[in-house]
Amino acid sequence: MLTGINIYEAKPYVSKYDPDKNNPTTFHIGALDPFLRSYIEDQTTSLKISSKNPNDAAEANILVSKRALLAVKFGVRGIDNFEDPQTKKPVKFETISTSINGKNFPAVSDEIIRLMPKDLIDELAEVVLSANKLTEEEAKN
Repeated sequence: MLTGINIYEAKPYVSKYDPDKNNPTTFHIGALDPFLRSYIEDQTTSLKISSKNPNDAAEANILVSKRALLAVKFGVRGIDNFEDPQTKKPVKFETISTSINGKNFPAVSDEIIRLMPKDLIDELAEVVLSANKLTEEEAKN
């Protein structure tokens, strides 16, 4: 019997870029709702397979940076110990409700995402997108 993915669970994650091994920033990562994952993929991927010339190759377009931003926006469920560079104080984690196809989803505020360097966004996006996969142990159960 397969075990489903728990979209309400968040697992702690520490970035490989975090220099403070004694007091690291912890991101709480959750799996994306399948409808939200589909929305993100549809917003960031296009495929053109037909043209007037039958010898033309298919064209694929993936907006990788936008995909990473959306994955982080909807996949990060909490952050502990993330310092604001201006105030030197921990950021207060906040989400905003975002409506997509008539359903509301909590999303990380743009103010918090603006504090993240691109390498961190890319790393967190990879972790978020892999959270939707069954591990070997989950597949066995």
